[in-house]
Formats: sequence, C-alpha cells, structure tokens
Amino acid sequence: MSKNFLFRLIIGLIASGQFANAQTEIQLSLQTCVQEAWQHNHSLKASRAKVLASEAKASEAFSTLLPQVKFTSKFAQLSEVDPFGVTVPGLGSLTLFPSIDHSYSARVSLQQPIFTGFRLLNNAEAAELNAVATQEDFIRDERDLILDVKKAYWNLVRARQMEEVLMQTVAQVSEHLRDVQNFSRQGLATENEVYKVEVQLAEVKLKLIESESNRRLANMALNNLMGKSLQTKIVPSDNPESISAVETPEAASELLQTARQNRPELKATRARKELSEAGVSTARGGWYPQVTLTAGYDYAKPNQRIIPPTDRWEGTWDVGVTVQWNVWDWLTTSHQVSQAEASVQQADAALLQLENAVEMQVMQQYWKVQESQQKQAVAKKGLEQASENYRITNEKYKSGIGTNTDVLDAEVAMLQARLNYLQANIDYQLAQAALKHAAGISNDASSE
Repeated sequence: MSKNFLFRLIIGLIASGQFANAQTEIQLSLQTCVQEAWQHNHSLKASRAKVLASEAKASEAFSTLLPQVKFTSKFAQLSEVDPFGVTVPGLGSLTLFPSIDHSYSARVSLQQPIFTGFRLLNNAEAAELNAVATQEDFIRDERDLILDVKKAYWNLVRARQMEEVLMQTVAQVSEHLRDVQNFSRQGLATENEVYKVEVQLAEVKLKLIESESNRRLANMALNNLMGKSLQTKIVPSDNPESISAVETPEAASELLQTARQNRPELKATRARKELSEAGVSTARGGWYPQVTLTAGYDYAKPNQRIIPPTDRWEGTWDVGVTVQWNVWDWLTTSHQVSQAEASVQQADAALLQLENAVEMQVMQQYWKVQESQQKQAVAKKGLEQASENYRITNEKYKSGIGTNTDVLDAEVAMLQARLNYLQANIDYQLAQAALKHAAGISNDASSE
C-alpha cells in the first residue's frame, strides 16, 4: 500500500468525520434545551463560581470571631561570647551566665477577640448578606438564561415553520405557474400573466432564502446558549400551544404581589441594603476600644525567661489582655460613618427604583399576554378565511371563470395569513415566558 494512498485515506476519514460532525442533527424539547443550558452555559458557570466565592468569604469572616491558635518554631546559631561570672573569695570564679551559641524555641499562642466595637460581628453579618445577595444574583442569572433559551427555542421554531410555510408557498405558486403556462399554450392566458406568476414565485423564493438564513442564525443562537457546537442542527420537538382561556384582569394584582416576593433582583437589593446598614455599624466600631485576650506557651532551649539561662529545654506560659483605643483620629471614623450612611441612602433609592421597574415589567408583560391571546384568535380566523378564499379562487380559475390576478392575490393573502398565525402562536409563547420571568415565577420548562 503506497504512502499516497494512506495519506488520501487519512484525509478522507478526517474530512468525513468533520462532515458528519457538521451534519449532526438532534431532536430536542424545550425542557431538554433548558436543562442543557443549565448544565453547560459558560456564563452560568461563572455565576455559580461567584456564589462559591461569596460563601467562602462569609465563612472566612465568621472565623475571625473564633480563637486563633498559632504555632511558631525557631532555630538560631549564635555568635560565641564570653561567659559572665563573678569571683567570690574562698569560692573562686563562678559562672552566672554561660555562653550558649545556639537557640531552639517553639511557641503555641492563642488570641481571642473579646470586644472590637462590634466590627468583627458586623463584618461577619455583612459577608453573610453578601453571600445571600450573590445567591440571588445567581438565581436571576439562571432565570435570565432560561428566558433566553425559551426565546431562542421559539425563534428557532418560528424560523423553521416559516421556512416550511414558504416552501409550501413555493410549491403552490409553482403549481399555479404550470397551470398558467398550460393555459398560455392553449391561448387562454397571456404571456404577461405568466410573467406575473414568475415574478411572484421569485419573490417567495427570495423570502425562502432569507428564512433559511434566519433558521441557521436561530439554530446557532440556541446552540451557543446550551454550550454546544454551533454546527449542531437542532430539530425542536415542541410546537406553539393552542389558544388558552384569557386571564381575568384581577390576576394582575396577584402577579404583582408574587413579583415583589419572588424576584431575585429585589431580594438581592434588599440584602445589599442590609449590607449597607451593617457597614454603618462597622464604621461606628472605630469609636470603641478593642479588647483582645492573648495566651501562649513557650518551650525553648535556652528559655529567655529562665535566669540564669541553661542549655536545656524549659517551658513557660503567659496570659494577658490587650486594650487598644484610638483616642483621636482627626474625625476619620466620623467620615467613615458618613460614607456608610450615604451608602444606605443609595441602597434605599435603588430598591425603590427597582420595585417600580419590576411593577412596570409585570404590567407590560401581563397586557402583552392578553394582546397575544387576542391576536391568536384573530390570526386563526384569518387563516381559515384566507385558505377558503384561495381554494375557491383557484377552483374558479381552473374552471375558466376566475382571473390570474385573483389567484395571485389569494396566494399572497394566504401566505400572509399563515405567517400571521405562526407569529401569533410564537408571540404568545414568548409573552407567557416573559410574564413568568417578570413575576418571578419559576420559569423552567418542567412547570409547563
């Protein structure tokens, strides 16, 4: 077997593998797409990591309230010095401090804050509130992602169904073109009538080309949210739901109440407001003394507390209380308190602004659902009428009692009616998803 043949074989296998990968086609439901995005979306993974970091930070802040135990050890080689001694009459020379040219030591120390002007306690509370806010941010990102997946999914459904409608229209106009061409050959239709149908066929084909491009873009957008290869071809298994009962206006008040309680953005902002309030207490802690309990045990050779020093291991201990009070700091603490109080005012304003925005979103989406439901009913009726009009007009034309212009008008009307009905169904799905999102209702596919 020649090298050229092996080379071509390998290249062929690689190319076929790439082609197969590019043509990967999978059928997915909306719920499956949501689950795939929840597991593999990169932005959501980053948001999860932020939650883990904030929880670790909260644990770190809490640990500062607990006793801190440290162990240190040391070895040192010392320069040689003359021993210190005295001469006693009758006894001769006595060495009081011998020369020891090495030092070994080990110390276990304990430090427990007793009172820090509530700073450590407030810091721990602030870290916990920050963790709560970060968790709510994650829930917001999660729900935003689910809404984005739903939008991308239904946009793909719309693009595919629009493509199907246009393909059917191409076939329908093509059949009409053949009829007109037959009539033209028989002298029953003019060349101008043939041209009219050909022009309309060309216009529908142009729309079909655009719809194919839209379908590819919608497919890539959904793949990107799910963390899949952009070349993966998604075939949606769900279709837009049929018209449901119109909700009564009284339901809007319930949705507003649900939004106030469940929207993660509001929960996060409330937690950050409490965080700002804890910051005020933390800043005020600078006015109070800091009291710390310390204790330790030294085991050294020689032990510096043993006089005279001896070249052997000796153990000693110590216990004490440290008090530190910043008597005058040129109003630094007062300025810090003022900054913290201003942050609370900002948090208050941000919360009120967000509450108003949430209420506006809920009401906008609520009436959007009502509008889409009404459009569904009208579009369905319009499609039925357009279909019947086309059937009658086409039969008349084939029977010789109708005009080519009437058929073309009927084809255009039916195409528009099909697209309107398709759009109304998709708009209803999108409006429902947006309303759930605005109201803070769990917006996962499993709830549908």
